[in-house]
Amino acid sequence: MKDFKTITIIGMGLIGGSIALGLKHKGFKGKIIGGDVSKASLKKAREIGAIDEYTVDLQKAVTEVDLVILAVPVGCFEKVLWEITPHLSKHTLVTDVGSVKEKIVTMALEQLPKGISFIGGHPMAGSEKEGIGAASPTLFENAYYFLTPTKENLGEDIEQLKRLVESLGAYPVVINPKEHDVIVAQISHMPHLMAVLLVNMMDQNNGISHIPFAGGGFRDTTRIAAGNPAMWRDILLLNKQQMIEGIEKMNRMLENFKALLIEEKQEEILRNLSTAKIIRESIPKKSKDYIPDLWDLIVDIEDRPGVLGEMTGLLGAAKINIKEIEILHARQEEQGAVRMAFESEVSREQALKLLRSVGFKLTYGKGEEEDAHRKPH
Repeated sequence: MKDFKTITIIGMGLIGGSIALGLKHKGFKGKIIGGDVSKASLKKAREIGAIDEYTVDLQKAVTEVDLVILAVPVGCFEKVLWEITPHLSKHTLVTDVGSVKEKIVTMALEQLPKGISFIGGHPMAGSEKEGIGAASPTLFENAYYFLTPTKENLGEDIEQLKRLVESLGAYPVVINPKEHDVIVAQISHMPHLMAVLLVNMMDQNNGISHIPFAGGGFRDTTRIAAGNPAMWRDILLLNKQQMIEGIEKMNRMLENFKALLIEEKQEEILRNLSTAKIIRESIPKKSKDYIPDLWDLIVDIEDRPGVLGEMTGLLGAAKINIKEIEILHARQEEQGAVRMAFESEVSREQALKLLRSVGFKLTYGKGEEEDAHRKPH
């Protein structure tokens, strides 16, 4: 079975750049061509070794290549496909990375000439950051990567693409486009919408802002609402039917739970809460999504000038990166508390060890306290 020799990736953002870097990192011996409307993104991709060549001429980018990966937002898919279609070679395989598949696959099959194979793709991984600067060669490691072939696709093309996905460290999941959209509507698109509505509900409190009182639970529940609004608008519209069905189902569930509260049916309320707890605890803890988990530390600090700078300076000198920092409470002449978040458990453990060594009292985000009292410096 042949391997791809020349790959063009259109869209040198986070996903496109990470695919290119991942292939290079895993020893891909062929040529990778980058295509994008942004010359700056292409130059950056070339500088970091993600691609071998680049061009802003998308028609030129797809001429005589084995594989074209469309790593553009789903809202741009039709325009880009229309631009490149006349210039594709008959042996070229085309795929994409969008999070909606049925509409995208239908669009591709209608537009592409007979003889050019299209297989939809969707890696279930991402980052809160955007652009080529955030690209990582390990972004897809241990992530699921959906492939959505149709009856028109040859088995050899499917196997080739599966091997490419595996070379990125991801797990290929072959599924039909509609089933894919049903799955992602429930595990990704509906949760995003619910997070957005929860955040927006804070604006509808008769002018009283609840934001200052939002704690870790609200942050954890709504963190995905920080995703790119334009991108999510396109995703929700393209997966409109599944979203409408999901909203209708959620409305019925809310009305049912509302009735339980009105009638004070304690056992049924408890059953709902217990079922959710069991299901939630069964979800794999290392699953990836487009906004990765952060690892929290809560630090008790005395109320005195310079203590925050002292603490962050200590971590900075040790090259431990703080992803988020938040003052939880500060009271005059009493102790305050600061929440710091780190990008990995390793970074959090390094920070904990360092801060504990100089006497800060620390608490894990999970609530596991450390018995280290503040020592004088």
